[in-house]
This record gives sequence, C-alpha cells and structure tokens, in this order.
Amino acid sequence: MMDADIVIRFAEQDDMPKIVKMAEEFADYLSALGEVRAPFDAEANLAKLIKHGFGTKLLFSALIAENHSEVLGYAIFSYGFWADSFQSMIFMTDLFVRQDWRSQGVGQAMIEELRRIGRYNDCELLMWTVWKGNPPARKFYDKLGAISLQGETLMALDI
Repeated sequence: MMDADIVIRFAEQDDMPKIVKMAEEFADYLSALGEVRAPFDAEANLAKLIKHGFGTKLLFSALIAENHSEVLGYAIFSYGFWADSFQSMIFMTDLFVRQDWRSQGVGQAMIEELRRIGRYNDCELLMWTVWKGNPPARKFYDKLGAISLQGETLMALDI
C-alpha cells in the first residue's frame, strides 16, 4: 500500500540532478546483478538529460515520485508507434525505485500514472524492456499482468 504523502509528478529541469543520482544507483544495482556496464559519467549524463528533455528537440519526458522533499524514484518515457499491431504507445525506457521504497506501491503507482498519461495522449500500449538478469523487476512486472513479447529481441545500432 502506498503512503498517502507520495506524489508522482512530471519532472522539471531542476530535477535532472536527482534523476542522474538515482540512475547511478540503478547502474550500481544492475552491475551488482552482473550486468557489464561502462563507467557511469554523471556530468555527461546530466548534460544529455537536459539537452534531450529540455532542449530544442524534446526526446523524452520523466516522472518523479517523492515523499515531501525525498525523491523515491523516477520513470523516463517517450511516445511511439508499434507497427506490428498499428497501435500508438507510450514507451517507458527506465523505471527505478530506491531500495528503501520498493514493495510499497511506488513503482505500481508510476506505472498507473504512465497508463493514465498514455490514455490521455491516445496511446493504446505501454511498452518497456526489462533486463533478463533482473529477476525482481521481471517478478514485479509479472504481478502487474504484463506479458513478455516472445520472439522479439531488442536491437540497437549507433548512428
């Protein structure tokens, strides 16, 4: 059950240092699970968040979960189109809840807020990826009723 004092709101530019700090915590968590990662460059990542979230070409939006002045987690998302089913979507690229606040409804509340935002923006799907080496996250998403897209593999190519 989520604490009544927890607020989920759109992140502002001044929140980006907080998101970078939590993203570093997330990177450390995934590294501890065995994911091989490049060193975390907080300064460069902050510059990228500000450029792509608040610059001339906006590529993402973010939510912040907080309890009074304490930041509990974040979700980063953008909009897109899933051509396999011809459906509009909101694509969550990151969801992180700080260790002390996990299993208290914060992540579920952020997912519900993303669904609400998606419906408001005529999206039909909420989609995301989850690293196979993160069983707690997979269990969380399974409990929400999410389905794994069998036969799909996330691909990436530098441009």
